[in-house]
Amino acid sequence: MIAIVKWVESVFASIPLPLLEVWGRFGYILGLFLTAFAYGRFTFRSQGKWSLTRNPQVWDAKALLSVPITFILILITGYIGSFFVLVPGAQTFESLKDLSVFICILIFGYPALLAVPFAYGVSDLIEGVPPEFLLDWGLAYFINPSCFWISYELIGKNPDFRRLRTWGGYAIFVIVFMTLEPILWGYVCSPQFTSEISYRNITPALFFTTAVTWGFAPFAMLAVFPVAKKYWFGSESEANSKEVPSSLEGFPIRIFIAAPFIILILLMVGATAFVTLRSSENAAEELAGRLHQKASENIGLLLDEYLEKNPNDERGRIDNIHKLLQKTVISSAGRSFLLNEEGVLVASSKEEKKSGDPSLKGEESEDAVVKAASTYLSSNGYNLKNLNASFLFDFDLVTAKPLSRERWLAHASPYKDPNGKVGWILVTVIPSSFYLSGIREGNSQSAMVFAAALVLSLLIAALIAGIVTKPVQKIAEASSAIAVGDLSQRTPKTKLQELNSLSTSFNHMAEQLQESFRRIQEREDQFRDLVDTTPGIVWEADANSFGFTFVSRQAVDMFGYSMEEWSQPGFWERHIHPEDKDSALRTYTESMRTSDSYDFEYRFLKKNGDFLWIRDIVKVISEKGKPKWLRGVMIDITERKGVEEKLLDRNRFIESILDIVPGLLYIFNIDKQEVAYVNYGTERLLGYPLEKIRSFGQNMVATLMDPEDFERYKNEIFPKYLQASDRDLIENQFRMMHADGDWRWLESRESIFRRDSNGNPSEIFGITYDITKSKRAEETILDLNANLERRIEERTEELKKSNQDLVEAVLNLERIMKELRETQNQLLLSEKLAALGQLAAGMTHELNTPLGAIASSNRAIMDILTNEMRRIPGFLSGLTQEEGEVFRILMEESLNGVSEDEILPSRAFKKELAAKLKDNDIENYENVANIILDSGLYKIGDKSIELLKSENSYEILKAVASFASLLRFSQIILIATGKASYVVDALKNYLHSNDNVSDEVLVPVDVCTEIDTILTLYHGKIKYGVEVVKKYAEGSRCMGDTDRLNQVWINLINNGLQAMNYKGKLEIETKKKDGWVIASVTDSGSGIPSEIQERIFDPFFTTKKHGEGIGLGLDICKKIVERMGGKIEFETAPGRTKFSVWLKEADSV
Repeated sequence: MIAIVKWVESVFASIPLPLLEVWGRFGYILGLFLTAFAYGRFTFRSQGKWSLTRNPQVWDAKALLSVPITFILILITGYIGSFFVLVPGAQTFESLKDLSVFICILIFGYPALLAVPFAYGVSDLIEGVPPEFLLDWGLAYFINPSCFWISYELIGKNPDFRRLRTWGGYAIFVIVFMTLEPILWGYVCSPQFTSEISYRNITPALFFTTAVTWGFAPFAMLAVFPVAKKYWFGSESEANSKEVPSSLEGFPIRIFIAAPFIILILLMVGATAFVTLRSSENAAEELAGRLHQKASENIGLLLDEYLEKNPNDERGRIDNIHKLLQKTVISSAGRSFLLNEEGVLVASSKEEKKSGDPSLKGEESEDAVVKAASTYLSSNGYNLKNLNASFLFDFDLVTAKPLSRERWLAHASPYKDPNGKVGWILVTVIPSSFYLSGIREGNSQSAMVFAAALVLSLLIAALIAGIVTKPVQKIAEASSAIAVGDLSQRTPKTKLQELNSLSTSFNHMAEQLQESFRRIQEREDQFRDLVDTTPGIVWEADANSFGFTFVSRQAVDMFGYSMEEWSQPGFWERHIHPEDKDSALRTYTESMRTSDSYDFEYRFLKKNGDFLWIRDIVKVISEKGKPKWLRGVMIDITERKGVEEKLLDRNRFIESILDIVPGLLYIFNIDKQEVAYVNYGTERLLGYPLEKIRSFGQNMVATLMDPEDFERYKNEIFPKYLQASDRDLIENQFRMMHADGDWRWLESRESIFRRDSNGNPSEIFGITYDITKSKRAEETILDLNANLERRIEERTEELKKSNQDLVEAVLNLERIMKELRETQNQLLLSEKLAALGQLAAGMTHELNTPLGAIASSNRAIMDILTNEMRRIPGFLSGLTQEEGEVFRILMEESLNGVSEDEILPSRAFKKELAAKLKDNDIENYENVANIILDSGLYKIGDKSIELLKSENSYEILKAVASFASLLRFSQIILIATGKASYVVDALKNYLHSNDNVSDEVLVPVDVCTEIDTILTLYHGKIKYGVEVVKKYAEGSRCMGDTDRLNQVWINLINNGLQAMNYKGKLEIETKKKDGWVIASVTDSGSGIPSEIQERIFDPFFTTKKHGEGIGLGLDICKKIVERMGGKIEFETAPGRTKFSVWLKEADSV
């Protein structure tokens, strides 16, 4: 073992001393940090996780009792260990005490940490450590257990020795401890024992003994921990990792009871020991001074006697004086020696090898005591030559082996022999242990008494605290149990009067509280029953965070989320539909600002991914003027929203159908004198948007209708409603102001839509058409007829006069030639009158044909609207979703069929279709076949048959046919109106062909688009037997007047169709050439005969039958094209005629 210690010392000796000093200082600083960390209850690992927190400490009976147990274990192991020497002259079996500290800190934790410094100090006192050392090492006594605290952090209070992790933590602790603690004590001991001894001797010895400690520690842990867990601290160790309830935080009452008692004992015993020690030391030092003085006087007398007998034997005298000093009493415990006035050692009670050497000074003596005393005298400025009086001084003597730091008391006095030949300084030195040994032994015994008293006081304090706090603890435990719902708790009686009164009051309070809770529980059950039977989610949330604090169990059934998920932060906001989130958050924010209750609707995500529509009715609860809680009810309105959506879709569908109906549909409220409903026909007929119409309110009719017509409406039309039945039609023609400022002629047909409770009409349903063009055509025809009659009368009178002149010419031969000329002129005039009559007849036929088509189509539309429109809205609203989809598909296909080119199916096709319908069990199959053919639904093939297998298929088909007929008749009216306008405009252009020529403004015109528009107007005529071939050049834009060019296209297309009797091929082509746009219309008719080719552009020349044309078309076309800077030419051959119009290209202008 000594060899191992020497090897360790050699290792430390090889390390430079400055490096060891830096290492020691660093260890000391780190130890201070660990001390603050440990005694501040800081930890880097809490509840099994790495984090910097503070460990709470529960000061229960076990914690308080662990303090005296720690004292006892450290004192006993320290006392036993002092009898075993591990390092001779340096270290006893200190490892046993360190092992106790290690075990106590691991088992008891923080209470043991508090007790260790004091227990360690008392143990050292018992072992004989000087009290002054304890004061010097006071801070180190706190640093030392703090190093052991690392084991508590790494291993824990309840280590599992079966896991490698536990032993890994132990290994890390040992490494850290061995690196830190021995070198730290080297730094602490350096002021008392010098750096050389501290780092070269003390640190290696501690390193060795500490290593022995950690060799024994695993066996001690394996032996002690099972016993501790089984008999006392098992439950405490298991609960160590758990969070301490807030009710147990702070200082318990037992600490305030025990702490003053313990502190008082410490102060009293400590103060008594300190005063006793100091008085004893002072008395011992005084006695030691007297002993020095007596010893010096005795030695002086012996020297006087010896020198008188041997005055001349110098060498023999020195040896004899040495022997003389050895025989003195003081030399047996200390030293006595003589110095001459130069500090040379004359003689010493301890034998010196160089004794008697005249050059050997006291500071150079081999004896450490002589050397230290001589050094003190010389270094403190004492002049030995002039020393006339004796004095006392002391010094410390430090030795490495054995390790010691001893205080020596010395006495120096001048000596001269009786003959006056010798002048020496007599120095006597005794160690403090010589005169303080009894005191130190008493100190050790006092320390034992002090330790026994302290341990006893701790036990008594713990016992008293337990007696006093046990009833209080029972009340606290009962209160905690009541707090968690156990209202049956009662506390037992106690012998302590005040605490017994408290217990009685507590039991009475618990009984009242139990009764109150019973009543509250009944109310809670009643409230919960009400909440659980409410058809919605009752909830409460924090107003600031909207975190749910309560939701009824319907929340789980309705949305699928657990109660824990509802209580998560931000749950409500995360599950709102993205499209509703902004509006919902705005509503929430606004209610927080105003503290008003609110009611809103939004979609909320279910756990399965679906969304539910909910209505949220919320009340804001405020405290001190600020919103505190939100309480509300969520109601599932998904089914209602679905019904609303279906109704909205159906209404939008019906409105879209009504919006495409030509004309203006409206419902007028008679009582309020305002429009209740109107379609978008207002924009088409009058140019006003719906918002503008509604803004007129009650003044709409009076504002927009012509005043004369308005008076007639009030006096003649309105009274008819009071007498009319529900099926009566009331027709009216009137003028209304268009948005562009012009008057429009309108024709309306109205019937009663709704009556009030008295049977009086309250709302009128009507449809209105624009008949402005018809009215203007009618006025033009009337004016034209009036002019023709007037001119015919004038010409008749002229003919009568001419006849008279002819009679006179016969009688007067001289006037024959003159009369012949006049007759010739009259014949020419007659020819023109005949042509004019032919023109009037042709105009009449041309206008009567479109006007007849308009009247016939209008009557058909009114019949449909009157008979079908009343039935269709109610019928459509009663359809199922599948039947509504069938209606939508058939309606779309029918409307497309009306507007597309088609060839009328053959009779065989009709029979085949009827047979298929019959085979598929379609009722009224012949009527259904006729409707399918008329509506154009035969184009979708067998798909129409599949769609007609529903229960209401025949009624659906009739409704579709009605709307398709409306569109077809509207197109007929549009084409007929265009044709009538064309005839009137053609005559007007011919009669005023030279008017306003200079006023025309030419603009870019898309030729292809305009021609397509014209073809649409002729769709009804060309769809049965005409093949239209279009060859358009890209970007065919010319400079011209759109309306006049449309007259050209209409005339050329109409001539082509008539030339081939609406059977054959019509080719329309546009191309660009050298800055011109050339538009050509080619028909497959018989061609133009060569004999009339030069006359086709003459006015009133036509080859058509009477009533089919007036012979102005090509003449007007030529003049229109030429006025735009273009030209018109034709090519003809049997079976093919081509008219080409050359117009300037828009991009080249």
